Amino acid sequence: MPSHKQGTVNPVVTDSQLGKHGTSRMVACYATSPIHSGQIDADSIRAQFQDLVLDGVVNDAGHTFGEFSRDYSEAPDFGDVETGGGGLPASAWVPNPVSPGEGADYTKQAAAPDGYGTTPSDTWGVGVGSQENPKTSSEAISSHTLGDYGLGKHSPS
Repeated sequence: MPSHKQGTVNPVVTDSQLGKHGTSRMVACYATSPIHSGQIDADSIRAQFQDLVLDGVVNDAGHTFGEFSRDYSEAPDFGDVETGGGGLPASAWVPNPVSPGEGADYTKQAAAPDGYGTTPSDTWGVGVGSQENPKTSSEAISSHTLGDYGLGKHSPS
């Protein structure tokens, strides 16, 4: 876990003097500011970021996507992929290679050969790659909170 915390501005309380603003005057001028009422501090900023940015729902007011939840709750589960003939894939990883036959009517396509594409191949590199179920990894990623990620560390899997 990272131990460094982002710095916040904590203004120094000053008296009214030549060249100095005077805290009491600023509080009087901006009395309704959440800064002066104690509503904003490092903990409240952290909580607001967690709620609005990490856990919140993005709403573009119908411009493009409408609402989008960052918790990845709609991530697909490989086990839920319907397979077979009639235009369905051979598995969650590959399309059905069987020709649809004369007329190219996908509804008449037979199911893929037994065992075809049922196990994904290992991907190059480090990690689970194609073996990882999006539903599982998405749930792990969405459970993270502010401060869970550290430089050089990886924990979703």
